[in-house]
Amino acid sequence: MLRPMIKLFFLGRAAFEVARERVEDALDSLTAKAGEYKSTGSDRVHEYKDKAKEVASEISQNIWQRSEVLESQVRERIRRQVADFSLGALGDTTEINELRAEIATLRAEISELKSMKVSV
Repeated sequence: MLRPMIKLFFLGRAAFEVARERVEDALDSLTAKAGEYKSTGSDRVHEYKDKAKEVASEISQNIWQRSEVLESQVRERIRRQVADFSLGALGDTTEINELRAEIATLRAEISELKSMKVSV
């Protein structure tokens, strides 16, 4: 009778140790998976951060390029307007000079007519 009880005791102890090892293995496996998920998660976070930085850099480059294009367009428009204004002012000056010449010619003709009238 003692022998079966001792056998039951050792069977119980062995069952407890096997169950404890299984639980430890399961916990180790779970811990390893959690660490893997954590490292994978942190890798994903780093990937997302790198991707966000890349996208932000690309967007800032596009904004910078667009800004330069817009600036050059505005400068060109201003240059054209200044040139048009200068040509217009030059045209106005030419017209004024032509009018002055015509006025001078008319004055000369009037003077001639007056002198011819006086002599007649």
